[in-house]
This record gives sequence, structure tokens and C-alpha cells, in this order.
Amino acid sequence: MFRRRQSKDPFLSIHRNSTLLHQTTSQSLPPPNSFCSSSDLRYQDDSSTLDVSGEGESYHDEPMSYPEGFKDNPNDLSSEPDASFFGLSPPTTRTPPIPSTTTTSFSLETLWHNLCQGCTSLKDSPPELHKAFVLKFLDSYSYFSFSIIFTLFLSNDFGLDDVTAGTLYGAWGALITIYGLLTGFVVDNLGVAQSLKLGFILSLLARIGIFMTTSRTMLYFHVCGTLPLANCLGIPVLTTGIRRYTNEANRGFAFGLFYVIMNVAALISGPAVDVLTIWYKGDKETESEAAGSSTEEPRSWSMTSYRAIILSGIISNVLAALVSLTVREIKVDTQEEAPPPLQSSTNTKTNKPSAVIDPMIIPPSPAQGVVRTFRPRTGSPWKILRETFGLPAFRRFLLVCLIMLNVRMIFRHLDATLPKYMVREFGPDVAKGTIYSINPAIIIILVPIVTAMTSQVDPLVMMHYGSYVSAASVFILAMSTSIWACVVFVTILSLGEAIWSPRLYDYTVTVCPERREGTFMALSSAPMFLAKLPVGFLSGVLLQRYCPLTLQDGEERHSQTMWLIIGLLTASSPVLMTCCWNYISKKDSAPTTEFDGTVNYTELQQRSTME
Repeated sequence: MFRRRQSKDPFLSIHRNSTLLHQTTSQSLPPPNSFCSSSDLRYQDDSSTLDVSGEGESYHDEPMSYPEGFKDNPNDLSSEPDASFFGLSPPTTRTPPIPSTTTTSFSLETLWHNLCQGCTSLKDSPPELHKAFVLKFLDSYSYFSFSIIFTLFLSNDFGLDDVTAGTLYGAWGALITIYGLLTGFVVDNLGVAQSLKLGFILSLLARIGIFMTTSRTMLYFHVCGTLPLANCLGIPVLTTGIRRYTNEANRGFAFGLFYVIMNVAALISGPAVDVLTIWYKGDKETESEAAGSSTEEPRSWSMTSYRAIILSGIISNVLAALVSLTVREIKVDTQEEAPPPLQSSTNTKTNKPSAVIDPMIIPPSPAQGVVRTFRPRTGSPWKILRETFGLPAFRRFLLVCLIMLNVRMIFRHLDATLPKYMVREFGPDVAKGTIYSINPAIIIILVPIVTAMTSQVDPLVMMHYGSYVSAASVFILAMSTSIWACVVFVTILSLGEAIWSPRLYDYTVTVCPERREGTFMALSSAPMFLAKLPVGFLSGVLLQRYCPLTLQDGEERHSQTMWLIIGLLTASSPVLMTCCWNYISKKDSAPTTEFDGTVNYTELQQRSTME
């Protein structure tokens, strides 16, 4: 039999029959109620040792005594069972994992229980997790309130035409990506806390500059310089922070809540835009000027409705900068027991801090993990890039990001194309912000429910089907030009987003190696750089060609053709994912056919018992 070294409660090994008792090559199980993922195990074909890297212990083929009564009662559940009792295959068999046969209940009582359980799992989390949620809300409000009126602001206050405004909008998004690519190693070296401080201070300076200036030169400087640089230190860094402030048990729910908070901010920003652009006109008579009728640079500063919206974002940014100053560089250690405290965190030979994790003063409960100070692993940019590109998981993840580009780009059209489309088709007083807020309202309601229902479903599967739903939404606008078509479009788009978008966060952090999250996420965002600038330019061209501001005698708008083109581009994402499914769904390794990171020992017991 097998015995676990350094264990007070040895457990029984699994074997096919009694002839396997004295064989040197066998398969052993991890302790009950443990969770083994493909990244935690190393399968050795030529040895009977299965090393659990997280604990530094091995399982060896050694004789041990039977518990009392074991041989005398073979029918008792404590007796030595056959391997099929646990649903295990022989070590040489590498078949796909057996899907769970348990039935998921979708009753309201179950949903409420799952939501309460998720909230309870965050109860003992460190304060940094709650600060990350606050920062996410403040940063998201500043971002969404500005992005809704971005192209309108450029045309109204600076006299830019559709193509120029759309291109500048695309450049802003593209530069967020390219700056993130260039600064990924900076995030890895600085850590989450310092990166957040730097990002929010830069964002504050950029928004104040845009709010105060009347010069196109200064506008271009902030839109293409300081603002995207600040943005690239926002969402990606907060995503990394959520990973470090949670454990495996509550991480999925934390990311779902993280996504909901972002949409709460977007929900508030929509009505705020309507209030300040419809009810408060500032120094402008009508909003029709927002479509690009002016060609001259403004000569004097005035408090327009769009500048008032930017001012509200500045206030939010000030609060975020203050909160970021209190964030510590920590990490939740998911090990059950903390290692012994270090005698010193300083290298006595070099008199420099050692690259170690020091224990905090007050650890939370064992179920939540031990909170420790976290020191980033430093390294040269070339070394970090070489390590990242060498990972097969990263190459597959990069392909997934490329495939999802077009379906993600529909949200750029939601900001850059839809507002001007509604202003020109339905008049300057159309409730564009309220229609926009349908999206976050649905996300707030559905994301927790969908997350609770599908937490055991692979993220790629959810992304696959959800992208089909989002892509189908665009064709509603290709069939009808009406306010109700806009409402239905945003509604269906939101249903698809609730399915796939939160799981994209989950998928991203799952494949990221620890201490290389900044570089990994920055590199994975590189395809976005290839798409945002063309999408912004395409938005301006399509508006100018099919939905112009002014019409000549006998000329008509062809907005449905514009949305048909956008819809066909969007639909390419789910189709390509279907074609490439066999490659992108591959796993790097499979230590055993059962313990692939999706099921645990207890689930196997329950499954086999039911069979």
C-alpha cells in the first residue's frame, strides 16, 4: 500500500486488484478534499512518485498496516475499494476527463444561496480587495462618461470632422494598448500599489489638461500622450490586484463582482451624460453642432455640457488618486499554513532587501489564506519577454485574443458610432446616454446570476457561445432604423456580453504565470492595438459615407448598410473560434485523466457512488 510521508492520517491507496500491491509502478490519490490542478502536479511516467509541488511532499510505494477491521469487513465502505469506485483509469490511459453528472439546480433559492456564499467568501479578504473595487468604480465612471461623448466633444468643441474625430478616438484606444505593451515590465517591477499611484496621478493631470485647453495641439498631446499612458496603468493593474487579493475559492466571484462594479459606474454615467447634454446646454444652443459642423478651432474657453461631463470625471479621478495612496503591496497566500516568520528580510551580504514574501501581522482565517507582503520578481525586459513567449499557453491565449477582436470592437462602435448615429437619425435630444445605460443595467443583473450558474463551466466554452449572441445583435440595426431597434440592439448585445466577457477575465488570469501578470496581459493586449485605430477610422468613414450630418437635395442616409458592414465584421469572431476550437482548447499537461484542474477528489467519490 501507499502511505503519505509526514502525515498523521494516512489514507488508503487505489489499485485494480491484489496483484498490484507489490508492483513498483502505481497511481496514488491526493488527500481527500484537496484540489489538484494541472499546474500543481508533475506526472512521472517512469516513477511511482507523484510530486505535489505546492507542499513539497511525495507519495511512495511503501508497505503499511491495514486499519482495524479493514480485512474483516470487505463490504464496508472503509474497505479497500476497486479503482473504478473513484472513476479512475489506468496510469497509461490518457482519455478526456469525465464530465460531471451532477445536476445543477437553477432555482431562485439556489441562486440566492450561491450569491450569499460568494459574498461571504469575500468577508475576510484584505482591505486592498475592497479598495480595488472602489478604484474600479471611480476609474470606470471617469472612463465611460468621457468615452460616450468623446467623438461628440471633439466635433462640437474643437470642430473636427467625422473621420478625424473617429481616427483620434481609435488612436486613444490603440495607444492605451501599445503603452501597456511597453510598460508591462514596469508594472512587474513596480508592483500593483506603485503602478496604481502613478496611473491615477497621470490620469488626473491628463483630464485637467483636456478640460482646460482650447488648443488642438494640447488636446492631441493629452489624448495621445498622458491619458492613454494613465489608462494602461488602470484596468490591467487592477485585474492583477484582484488576483493577488483573492484565493482560488473566491477568485471567480471576486472577478464577477469586479465586472459588475464597472457596469454600475457605466450605468450612472449614461443618465449623467443625458442630464448635462440635454437639460444643460452650457454656452451652446443645440447639440447639432456635435456632428462636425464647425471647422474652426475655438478661440475662447467656455463651459460646455461636454466639459461639465469631463469635470465630473476629474472629481472622480481625485478621489481615486487619494484611495490609491493607501494601497499596500500584498498577496493572499493560499497555502493552509504559513511558513515560519523570517528572521530578517534583508540580505546580510549585500544589505539589500531579499526577494521574499514576508508574513503580515494579522492573518485571516485559514480558509481565506494568509495575507503577506508581496515583492515583485524583477528582471530585464528581454528576459521577461523571452520567458513569456516561450509559454505554449501564452501562444494559445494570444490566438484567442486575436479571434475575439471583432466581437470586442463592437463596444468601440457603441461609443464612437452609436451616439452620432442616434443624434443624426433621431435629433439632438435623443436619450443616447439612457439607451447606452441599458447595457450596464443588464450586466449588473445577469453577471452574478450567470457566474453563479456557470462557475464550473470552462471559460472558453462561455466565451464561444456568448460571442455568437453578441454578434447577432448588430443585425437588428441592419434591419430597422428606429429607437426601438437601438434598444433591442443594446439589450441583445448585453445578454451576450454577460455570458462571455466576465469569463474572459477569468480565462486571462488563469493562464497568467504569477509575478509576470503585467507583461502577460500587456502582450495579450497587443492585438487590440492592431484593431482600435482602424475601427476608429472605419467608424468615421462609415458615418460620413452612410450617415452624414447634412444631406443634399434628394440624398438619403443608408444607416442600415453601415450596420450590416459592422455586423458582418463582428460575426467573424465566433465563426473563427469554432474553426480553431481544437487548438485553443488544448491543455498544456494532464498529470492524470481525472485530476486536470476541473474536479477534485470528493467530486470523484460522489460521482462514482452515484454510478
